Amino acid sequence: MATRTHLPKSKKQQHTNYILSAGLLVILMGIGVLSYGYLLRLKYLLPSGPALPFAISTAICFILAGLSLISQVKRRYLLLQSNLFAAICFSYAALNIAHYYVSFKFSVLECLDYGMAPQTSLCFLLVAIALYCAQKKCRKNLTQGLLHSVTIITFVVIIGHSLNISEFYSMTFLPMAISTAIGLFVFSIAASFLHPTIGITGLFTGRMLGNLMARKLFIRIVFVTILISYLRLMAHRKQWVSPEFGTALLLVAFILISLLLIWSTSRTINRIDLKRKMAMENFSTAFDCAPYALILSDEKGDILLINDKTVKLYGYRRKELIGKSMRAIVPKKLHKEFFKSSDSFFASPKPKSFGLDGNLLARRKKGAEFPVELLMTPVNTSSTTFLLATVIDVSHRREQENIIKQQLAELQAKNEELEQFNYISSHDLQEPLRTVSNYISLLEEDYHDQLNDEIKLHLRSMGSSVNRMSQVVRSLLEFGKLGLKKELVKTNVEELVGTVISDLKHLATSSSASVTVGCVLPELYTYQLQLRQLFQNLITNAIKFREPDTAPVIIIGCREIDGFFEFSVSDN
Repeated sequence: MATRTHLPKSKKQQHTNYILSAGLLVILMGIGVLSYGYLLRLKYLLPSGPALPFAISTAICFILAGLSLISQVKRRYLLLQSNLFAAICFSYAALNIAHYYVSFKFSVLECLDYGMAPQTSLCFLLVAIALYCAQKKCRKNLTQGLLHSVTIITFVVIIGHSLNISEFYSMTFLPMAISTAIGLFVFSIAASFLHPTIGITGLFTGRMLGNLMARKLFIRIVFVTILISYLRLMAHRKQWVSPEFGTALLLVAFILISLLLIWSTSRTINRIDLKRKMAMENFSTAFDCAPYALILSDEKGDILLINDKTVKLYGYRRKELIGKSMRAIVPKKLHKEFFKSSDSFFASPKPKSFGLDGNLLARRKKGAEFPVELLMTPVNTSSTTFLLATVIDVSHRREQENIIKQQLAELQAKNEELEQFNYISSHDLQEPLRTVSNYISLLEEDYHDQLNDEIKLHLRSMGSSVNRMSQVVRSLLEFGKLGLKKELVKTNVEELVGTVISDLKHLATSSSASVTVGCVLPELYTYQLQLRQLFQNLITNAIKFREPDTAPVIIIGCREIDGFFEFSVSDN
């Protein structure tokens, strides 16, 4: 299975900016040369002025190649235009080569401007083919190979111009201008970033240790090699030393500098390796000490790493799971669903949770299944993405939930029994109380003349006790009803309080109490029975518990605070 390299978003943006900048640069170079040549032909400029940095035909190819490269960045919209520009560039460069090596001429093409060196035409041919192949996923390696070939050719030409070695920049043909070589060099490197993870470009853009070392060594080696070669060339030209001594010095310098580079690189690698080992040790410690089972797997579902909790949870030894498929610990009936979720996870790597409803089961070594919750977390590396599965055994939690449900059911049944008992008891107790009350009334009515004052006092005390007992029984019945059939209903609180005051009128009159409402009470949704009972109890308490020889003055108020209503029952 092919691995995938994930580039950070900022890196991709940098590559895009570099591609667009390089494309725009060569387009501006071509336009500049065309404009300058056009002014010379119209004799607006003196022929004795500076010569063109490169041929008109080269300028045309630069413009075409630049337009094709810029179109590649927006390939979804400008794919056809990119192919068209690349095809024209290829044709124009091919005609330039044909101009040099074909004995017969095409009269219709005589109007074209020729002047590109053959190696320049070859480079544009390779660039045009690479730009066309860049759109084909199966030809990425071919694209990078063509572009790297152009980079190498132009690099040799630049070195030839820098060191004044004609064999390098002419290559037995017409010499390639240094401006052309620089433009093609920059262009080929930029175009190779269309596929930044392939070929030599991938060597310098990767984030692994080898890529880091390649970047460091390449820059140093190129700099040192050019410097030593330049000094050796100057020593040969100016005859500072004999050829034999110069060659010996070059050999010694290369050996010493290579040793220095190896030493510096090894130190860097050792530091990075030490950090990597420390990170791995920390990761391994945290991984093994995790309170949950942790399983690291690849895209194929093969287990790469497990912690101690996984061994204890599933009953397998490490070597029995490492390298095996996740199918070993997932029940067969869940294979399809689980691996479908795994595929969707790798298609869009982001944390996902499964089994929150308790339907996800895992399987121990002995075949026993148990409920789990699963958290899938992507672990991104420089080359691929792994799946870190966190498995939480929820068996104990399920047992506790079942116990709680059972206890709630038992509690509800007990409450229902208590409510029924309270209801029956309250009604059964009322009957004998009413009987006693009736007999007291009969005695007072039928034997009124025969009862002395002491017996009448005792009968009144008995009647008062029976009434209090009846009130207590009714209170128990009402208390048992609290919380039942609780339903919010639209209530006019002022009317409700008025009804309560009316019901307590006898008590208030006997106590000389004054009960007034100090403001307009609102209309809102309430539990009507409970609110009525609340006002009744508060007003009754205010009447009962008072200072001796003081008439109670009770005021009921209300005020709105941040969308809520605050009621008050105050007394003197």
